[in-house]
Amino acid sequence: MKIALMSSWNACCGVSVHAELLGRALRRLGHELTVFAPRQYEDDRTRLYLAPDEPFVVRNYSFLRYGDRCGNEDLLRSLYLDVEPMLDGDFDLLIVEKPTSTPLGRLLEVLPRIRRKARMMAILHEGSMPANPYFPKADWDAVAVFDERYRDLFSGVFPEERMHIVPFPCHPVDRRDKPEARRRLGLPGDAEIVFSFGRLHEPETILKALEELRAGHPELVYLYLAGDPEMYGSMKALGGEYGFLDVRFDRPPTRVLYDYLGAADAVVFSRGHPRHLAVSSSVHLCLGSLTPILCSDVAYFETFGGEVIKYGDAAKLEEKLRAVLEGGAAEVSARARRFVERQSADVIADRLLEIM
Repeated sequence: MKIALMSSWNACCGVSVHAELLGRALRRLGHELTVFAPRQYEDDRTRLYLAPDEPFVVRNYSFLRYGDRCGNEDLLRSLYLDVEPMLDGDFDLLIVEKPTSTPLGRLLEVLPRIRRKARMMAILHEGSMPANPYFPKADWDAVAVFDERYRDLFSGVFPEERMHIVPFPCHPVDRRDKPEARRRLGLPGDAEIVFSFGRLHEPETILKALEELRAGHPELVYLYLAGDPEMYGSMKALGGEYGFLDVRFDRPPTRVLYDYLGAADAVVFSRGHPRHLAVSSSVHLCLGSLTPILCSDVAYFETFGGEVIKYGDAAKLEEKLRAVLEGGAAEVSARARRFVERQSADVIADRLLEIM
């Protein structure tokens, strides 16, 4: 099948994570893929990976990360969209990820012409009812949501028979050779490495837990990968107080990120409480490394059970990290493998295509 995917791509955001996992799975399954991706991100948080695009990527629109919260029609209609690649493109199915982050008003004008050649599916990442006035006006052939919470939220917007629950995909299992991954990244071979990247809520909680843990684990290193200069600067400033902190600046593509995950003994994600329905794209992306993941006990991670280890405060994080570093994560890794196999990107890609 010839498939077009309209989405954030090669960027540090959950929409991009979903699209990349799905898109690369579609290619592995033998489908022909075109990606219509943003040429501009209209916010100060979303940044591209430090890597080139693939040949099948066409950048032709502006991405408004919080377009679901925007009700200003003048602004929404001013977003950039070059429709020609979409009208001229050869595809049988168009999948649009998080429609409210696209120039949806302008897209609605051309969807009838696209429908003459292709069926259309929306994948909803929106975690609350959008203020965007164009959201309920789109006539999708199918609408995919991640779980029952999203289905209930949008049950009055789209016909029930067109809504389908299809979970967020996982990166396939890819367990790297730890010594080789450390060599490639210039990391010490004999250290115990705890790794984080991207957004970090209350980093002091992690640092204090690790400082206590170092009493029995003197070779402990906390490796943090910052994706923006401001976060890099604020974390780097903490290096004087916490000598075990190694801060690097990078936004690597997934294949390189998996070297970092494979080099680590544990991964820590720290998030605050969301104000909307949420699914952790980071955990779905990283679970396939089978490196134990510890995460704050907030709603971002409520869809996970024993596949991850949840903590409430610095003392609990120290206790649970200690158990992981001392060999207590075999069951968690086994559960992570089973979860990934159930929700691997290839499985999810097939389920989405079965809908159409």
